[in-house]
Amino acid sequence: MEIRKTIRPVSHMGTPLGTDTEREYIYFTVEYNHYRDVSDSHENAVRDREEMQTCECVLALPDSYTDDGEETPLIMAFHGSGARVSEKENMIGGISFVTQCVNAGYAALDVNGSELHGRTIGCFEHLMAAYKAYRYAVKHYNLSQNVLVAGGSMGGQTAMNFIHMFPNIVIAAGVFFPQLNIDTVEVDGHCCLGVWDKTFVQGNDGTPRGRVALLHRFPTDEWCAQNTIGFNPHRIRSFVDGNGERVIIPPCPIKIWHGTADEKIDYQMSEEYVRMVRRSGCYIELHLMDGVGHKTTPVMREELLMWFNRFK
Repeated sequence: MEIRKTIRPVSHMGTPLGTDTEREYIYFTVEYNHYRDVSDSHENAVRDREEMQTCECVLALPDSYTDDGEETPLIMAFHGSGARVSEKENMIGGISFVTQCVNAGYAALDVNGSELHGRTIGCFEHLMAAYKAYRYAVKHYNLSQNVLVAGGSMGGQTAMNFIHMFPNIVIAAGVFFPQLNIDTVEVDGHCCLGVWDKTFVQGNDGTPRGRVALLHRFPTDEWCAQNTIGFNPHRIRSFVDGNGERVIIPPCPIKIWHGTADEKIDYQMSEEYVRMVRRSGCYIELHLMDGVGHKTTPVMREELLMWFNRFK
């Protein structure tokens, strides 16, 4: 069942988003299989099973949308930590990153994820819920089946994981200050702290380390690299070359925006990611912004629209 609401959406703090105006949003739910086989059984029996869960989703259509004729281009827009999708609370998740694109004729879609708080760190369940929402949207609306992907912060990690898991439907990605590493890495002598090593408590949601262990199915409270395969962007589709340098081969063009004053996610990790991609000969752009912290700016939003327009 769908719920259509004409609202001015609010942030996770309950205040109106200054970047958006009143428009209609379409809320709906999808079911997805929550179960993940982490390959820890030797039994000669059916290991997989269906543990269906419901996920809340939200879709924004531009004023130019029509039910027939030319398809409206669709953006999968993934939210960061603290944001979520909630019809009751008038929250629109990652669509808040791309409202300028919606004003310019794009549709946008986000999902809450596999946990009520929405902080799903790009895990398998979040990606499957997003895929089910995508399938629902293109089935019921006149939308493009090949999508653009956007996200910010933790949603940047989800976005990067989505493009690698479903490369056949993604045209290009544009991400703001993305969380690219679950584990801590060193870049040019600078320690880029990963989500796993962030042990501070966040409200009632525990620590980032605890969420990583829960959502990626760690068997203990010790780091489990095997369970992060496919979900740790600076390792996906990668190899170490003869010079001992890591190389990443992404499935589509990517553009990243990152502020040099970001105190939550190290911009050096974005620089390193770009170097790893360029070693493969694949296309990627990075716009570093001096003095900008962990937030989107009008420049980022305007350039995101121009970036997506290249693939329209």
